[in-house]
Amino acid sequence: MAAFGKDSQGKRERRKELAQICFMHPEVYVAQTTAAHINHFYRAVMEANDYPGPAVINVYTTCQPEHGVPDCNSSRQAKLAVESRTFPLFIYDPRKGEKIREHLSLVGNPAQKEDWWTPPKSDRPLTFVDFARTEGRFAKQFDNDGRPSSALLQAEKERLQNWHMLQELAGLR
Repeated sequence: MAAFGKDSQGKRERRKELAQICFMHPEVYVAQTTAAHINHFYRAVMEANDYPGPAVINVYTTCQPEHGVPDCNSSRQAKLAVESRTFPLFIYDPRKGEKIREHLSLVGNPAQKEDWWTPPKSDRPLTFVDFARTEGRFAKQFDNDGRPSSALLQAEKERLQNWHMLQELAGLR
């Protein structure tokens, strides 16, 4: 989180993808998950415990006061983070073959082969900007008419680029 005001428009550097950095190291089990995706979460924990080497689990959760999300919405927010490609689920298991695409699974993400997921009964996909609208920490990134700032649009572009890279590594693109 960074100060936002007339002189500083918030954080400028790109987000660091901790879990992806970890799976680029040889022979490391890596999972990126949320407690809201309970089956994915437990599978990741059990596999990490069974893995005969280093294992890293990166778990998304809101910081309710800092993110501006009510306590009762933490599970919903974690699901929204996955659905909007803000925090994709994956498991990277070096035991699953010889190639990266065999090691990396995106199972658990909606519409794995698509850019964005379109919820049922919706006529448009759910994106990072939609996710940002639900958190108080991004409120200053929207103008009075609800239009997102250029920084949010850039972050959305980066989330899609990250998703494309994961799809490519998993052999889905």
